[in-house]
Parts: sequence; structure tokens; C-alpha cells
Amino acid sequence: MAIFRYPQNDLNSSDLLLNLLGSFWANTYQGNQLVQELTQVTGQAAQQTYLQLLELVNSVSRFSVPIFHKENWHAITILESEINTSLDLINKYGDGIPYQSSGLINYGDLNVNDLYAINKPAGLTSANVILNRLTTPSVEYLNNIDFTITDNLILFRENPFTNSKIAKTEKLNNLGEVIDRECVLWVYNGLFDLDSVYTQFGYALNLKLQSSEGYKEFINAILDALVEGTSKRSQQLALAAAFGVPVVMEATETIQNIITTDVLNIITDAHVYQYPLTVSPIVSVGDTVYAGDSLTDVFQIFELNRGGSDITEQEISALSIENGVLGSGYLSNLIFENTDKPLIVQLDVDGYTKVSWDLGGFPYDVEKFWDDVHTNGIIKNQTLAMLLDVRENPDTQPLASSLPSTVNPFQFLTDNFLRNNAFIVKVKGGTVFSNKLEYIPIAQFRKIIPPHTLMILVVELLYQDSPIILEGAGSSLSTGYVESLSGFPCMAINETIESSSISERIRTTQIGGRCI
Repeated sequence: MAIFRYPQNDLNSSDLLLNLLGSFWANTYQGNQLVQELTQVTGQAAQQTYLQLLELVNSVSRFSVPIFHKENWHAITILESEINTSLDLINKYGDGIPYQSSGLINYGDLNVNDLYAINKPAGLTSANVILNRLTTPSVEYLNNIDFTITDNLILFRENPFTNSKIAKTEKLNNLGEVIDRECVLWVYNGLFDLDSVYTQFGYALNLKLQSSEGYKEFINAILDALVEGTSKRSQQLALAAAFGVPVVMEATETIQNIITTDVLNIITDAHVYQYPLTVSPIVSVGDTVYAGDSLTDVFQIFELNRGGSDITEQEISALSIENGVLGSGYLSNLIFENTDKPLIVQLDVDGYTKVSWDLGGFPYDVEKFWDDVHTNGIIKNQTLAMLLDVRENPDTQPLASSLPSTVNPFQFLTDNFLRNNAFIVKVKGGTVFSNKLEYIPIAQFRKIIPPHTLMILVVELLYQDSPIILEGAGSSLSTGYVESLSGFPCMAINETIESSSISERIRTTQIGGRCI
């Protein structure tokens, strides 16, 4: 955690700067207050130059490159006529305006909700304080109390032009008439986004994202993998940076305590890792963990070098394999569940015993899959039934009695096909971290995954039930509930809608993923 000290150095102390001019200016000269203020201003200018020099030096290394540029003081010039006139105030989809709002909202109208908006200075990302002047300020606007910074705007709770303590300047036209007023506010210690991480290092990967700690960590993880080789650790760090999940930082650490407060705190002998309460720890006190390891179930990596027999149904309930892995001719994914399924045995199918088990997916895809498996087995004279035969020296086609009664599809797939050539990354849904990237840069992962290896990304999606309360018994022609039609303020109704002409259909859609 950063520790803020004042004065940070001699440039912040006006008394020390005045003494450097000599005892005459510090003690003898009667108007030394003016001289002291001049030295203070000069010291602040030198301090800003010093900060920029440090940023330049730190930019040499991709580990220390600053994410944001700091400006000790930045002037914002505001015209009274420009308040609440920005086009960024136009309502956008997702702004939280309900359909059943009582007020009429017209397309293109500005959304002014008792706030006073101005355009944000270019690059400004955050500011804690905005003052009315540099020395002895009489007005202090605090972030998230008196003002808020959005993507393109600064929203003030009060109109700066109604505050008598803020100096204003009248703007005149050629006739000497007052046409506008102007005031200047000062942003103290504001952070500006100059795309330093991208300009210095991200350009080499052709990856430009919003500047953040997560973006910097991801760039470093990819470059580490390119330099050191594609190791498990490099891929763990890249995935953790993409999802913004804290992972073990040091080479080795020991878990000392796990405490739940308003967050989940996992304490090691080197760091404290914090997680939302929606996740559960997968480590215990006394465990030794290594760099890149995940500490909670929000982010887990399962290597399949020993197959999938040690992966429980609670950890991964099923695996969705799409046509990019299955081959051509499939409409959608096939689902291999991590649970025992009865073995289906069919005798004398083209002269061979055919076996199968239930798979998720479209019926025609499942049928094609098992037909292809059986046909390819016949061509090689080694069908799946023959491979599953438990007899020591079989000389005939196996019967149901010489075959296992159940098969776990997930474990069969991971033990026999994905073993040593694939690994599974599981991400728990519903948990958002502040350093999460806007999207997962798939192209970058392809650079650091060995060409013979498949990464399967499993993202658990949350769902919310939407129950329907039946008002009565349904029949073959009508449902047991009634819905009413309604509009919303932006909707222009030009015609009468007959409810008898409206029908309702239910469609079930299978959501698949994407293999890397």
C-alpha cells in the first residue's frame, strides 16, 4: 500500500526554499511573504518536473512502467454556457431508465438530473480533490461527494457559478456586452491516462486495452511466456491477469490464516489476498503454495496428465466439446457429463457389437457421433466394445456380460483422449474483480499455448429463475395464466393490437463455448 507523506521532499517546503535564498530574504527583508510564495510556486513546478523524470526512468522497465501520469495541478476552464450542454448527456441504452418511467423521455434529449456536467479534460481518469485556487483554497470539492467522474464528464452536485467564493471572469463581445462567464478550477494530484503501458510495451503484442493494473500484468505475463517459454506458471499468470483474480505472487508462500470479514482474507507469510465472499478457499492453513497458484474456486486449472479421475462432479459437472475438436459435420456441441451413465449394448451391428452411452447435444449429432465411432472401429477391426471387453483372451464379439455396466463420459474422455494434451481452466461466474480486462484476448493465449496443447475454458454462467404463477388449470388450448400488454414512454402506438393475434412460443437453446 502506498504511504503518502507531506512534505515529500524539500520542494514541498516553502520555508526551506526561502532559507536557500539566504538569511536576508528569509529574515531581514520585510516583504518576504511574497518571496516565499514565489519560491513555493517555483518549487511546485520543479516538483512536477521531478515526477515526470521519475516516470520516464520507470518507463524503461515493463515491470515499473507507470500506468497513469500524475499532475500535481491541472487547470479546468469552465464556461457557464457549456454546463449541461455536452452530447454525452444523451441517454444511452443501459443508463438505468425504466420502461415504466412516469416522465416522458424523448430521443436526443439531454439527461440532466439536478447535476451540473462539464466535459472531462482529455485523459483524466481520477481525481480526489478539485479546488478553487492553488494557495489557501476556500472551496474544496471531494470525489464521490461533491463531484463524480464518468467516462467523458465531470458531474458536480452544485453549479460552480453560484458559489461566491469561486472567482469568475466576464466574457465580452466586440460591443463590450457580457455574453458569458468563465471560472477556473484546479484538479489536485489528478491521474491522466497517456497509454504509457501500450506505448512502451503493449504495441509489441498489438494489444491495446484500457490502461489498468490488470492490463499491465497481462502484458508482462505474455512477454514472460515468450521469453521464458510456455510453462504452466506463465499461463496461470496470464489467465489470472485477464480475469483480474489475485494469485500467489512469490515463488513459495505458506498459508497462515483464513479470515472472513466483509471480504475473504487469505493470509500468507508474504501477502494478504482478498476475495469476495461469493467464493470459497481451496487451500488450508499450513499449505505451501507456489507462484501463480489460485487460492479460491473462482479460478482453477486442471491438468489432465493423470486424466480426469480426480476431478469431482462438484468441480466440473460436464465438458462441452464443439465441432472444432469433434471434426466436421456436427451442428453443435456434445456434452460429456461427469457422472456414471449406463452402457448401451447393441449386438450384431454390421457384424460387431456396438456400445454407446447418453451424451448431451442434438439427437442427430449424438447419433452421428456413435455411428462414426462404430464405423471407424470396424475399419480398424477394433471397435469401442472390443476395447472395453474385460475378458483376458476374447475370441468372439463381447456380450453385455463381458462389458462394464456403467461409464463416466467425462472421465473416459479425459483419460483416453485429452490426457497429456489438454488442460481445463474453470472460472466461476458472478464474481467481478476490479482489474478484470474488458474481454479475454484469445489471440494472445494462442501465442503462449504449446501447439500440441488444447486449453478448454469453462465459465460457469449464473441464471435466475423467472417463475410463472399459474392462476388456474391449463388446457390443451390455453395456459393457466394471463399476460397483459403494456407500452413504455418512448413507444409510439399507431395501431390497435388484438390480443387474439398474439401467440407465444418457447424455444430451448443450447449455449456452447469456444475452444482455443
